[in-house]
Amino acid sequence: MHNNLATNIRKIFPNLRWKKAKLITSGWDYDILLLDDNFVVRIPKNIEAKKRMLVDFCLLTYLQKKIDANIPIPIQKDAKTKIVVYKTVGGVAMSEARYRKLSFPQKNKFSKSLAVFLSQLHKIPNDAARQCHVPKKNIIIQNKEAVSNAKSIYSYLTQQEKNALDNFMEKRKKTLKGFRPTLIHDDLTGENIFINKNPIDNLGIIDFSDASLDDPARDFAAFFSYSGQFVRQVLKYYQGTSKQKIFERAWIYYQEMAIKLMALAIKGSKLISIKNAKKLLQQRLNIKKGVTVRYTLPPIGDEH
Repeated sequence: MHNNLATNIRKIFPNLRWKKAKLITSGWDYDILLLDDNFVVRIPKNIEAKKRMLVDFCLLTYLQKKIDANIPIPIQKDAKTKIVVYKTVGGVAMSEARYRKLSFPQKNKFSKSLAVFLSQLHKIPNDAARQCHVPKKNIIIQNKEAVSNAKSIYSYLTQQEKNALDNFMEKRKKTLKGFRPTLIHDDLTGENIFINKNPIDNLGIIDFSDASLDDPARDFAAFFSYSGQFVRQVLKYYQGTSKQKIFERAWIYYQEMAIKLMALAIKGSKLISIKNAKKLLQQRLNIKKGVTVRYTLPPIGDEH
């Protein structure tokens, strides 16, 4: 299949010079080709994905002079197919394993770089994002989806797990409020964060396809996969207010992802099995056999 895609890319962008093509992603919405480690080609596969490509092209073009971190540079766009070619972001992805090998000074430098990126991104005027048609998330719809996901997994849980889920949903309701929506990336997992191997610099951020106007705390949630202490370290350097509340909401979003993944597993998703999703739920909701579950924030230094 990737040979056909590569052939089409040559026809659509005849002036683009490259030798080798590698298919790095083939999903429901996009196929993504890597050309000679120099260019990334994102190929939308449905109407909604094509609409999103126009948003991405506009947003990434606007952000080039607003963000210090390396982000994808859109260099060509096909008006008919909405296929976009980007200049690649160099470096290696910051996996959990790579993070754990960093020294304390390296982790500190990494946290500062992320804080600068988020400070700059979250200060982008909402009007500028709207001009690129960046969507604004609806908290009412999000709350309904959260309740629906919780209900869908309920019958698969033990009584102890049900109690933990009930406690979490109550805490979620009390915590997720009182924030001002800003432009967020909304998918800052390790696979979308790039750094140079040595030294730890030149932060790169890729895949803005989920960018939206929403709670800035969402951009801190995935950092809990490194550690709770790391989230606090990023917030220390972050130029924002109400940092403790951001931390608490981010922790909710991080925990909530386990519920969403289990709901997807039950529906037949191949992302994760029901068994593994349940293990993740137990871990993130701090469910231990024979121990009464109480809602708590992650301990300082605890690796999640």
